[in-house]
Parts: sequence; C-alpha cells; structure tokens
Amino acid sequence: MQTYTDPCTYALQEDMRMLKEMIASDLSQYMLEMMPSLNDCVDWVCDRFALDATDELIDFVADCHDEFFGN
Repeated sequence: MQTYTDPCTYALQEDMRMLKEMIASDLSQYMLEMMPSLNDCVDWVCDRFALDATDELIDFVADCHDEFFGN
C-alpha cells in the first residue's frame, strides 16, 4: 500500500535533504583543511549555516566527523 505525502511535507523533506548535502560537502572541505575537533565542527556548521546546535544537527555532524576521520 502506498502512502500519500502532501506537497508541503515533501518540500520540507527535500529542503532538509539538500541542506544536509550542502553541510556534508562544506564540512568535509573544512575538516580537510583544518583537522578540527567535533566541537569545532559543530560550532563551524552553526556559524556557517546560521543553525542552532540541536541534537539532530550534532548527531549529523558527529556522523560526518566520524566518517571523515574513520572512527
């Protein structure tokens, strides 16, 4: 059975997907140049994208950081 996703929800999900791709791309470049700690990465993402450090954002940045540094 197929579920229906209203256009507004779909647009928000697509915007979030695109934002995560932009964060991951920019963050990997920052990590390559600076070799920062996880805390520095979270601060940088918050400053760069004007975001609050929510649990979801911290988890996402931590995943990117761990993937980049092979943890």
